Amino acid sequence: MNTLNDVHIENDKRNAPYLLAASFAGFIQFKGSYCENSVLYWQFSPKNKALELLEQLNTKTDPPIPAQDLFTAIETFWKQVAKTRNGGIRYGGREK
Repeated sequence: MNTLNDVHIENDKRNAPYLLAASFAGFIQFKGSYCENSVLYWQFSPKNKALELLEQLNTKTDPPIPAQDLFTAIETFWKQVAKTRNGGIRYGGREK
């Protein structure tokens, strides 16, 4: 059951793309993004798996994530950040 309590919210420029790439590889689910006070937040579920993946990343025991997925996730992250800075994303990820 995915409830708000089971969602990990991330805005770190290193962690968010990593979790997004992990979602491409099927390790976790990307639930969407939103902007609040000019800060972009990314949502992943289940929360415990997101935290486990981040721990693995930080201890360099991370699961194999294809390099192309990671590069795509990094590019997507920075494109969304640029859109947010230009006022193109509001709550719920909807563009103006």
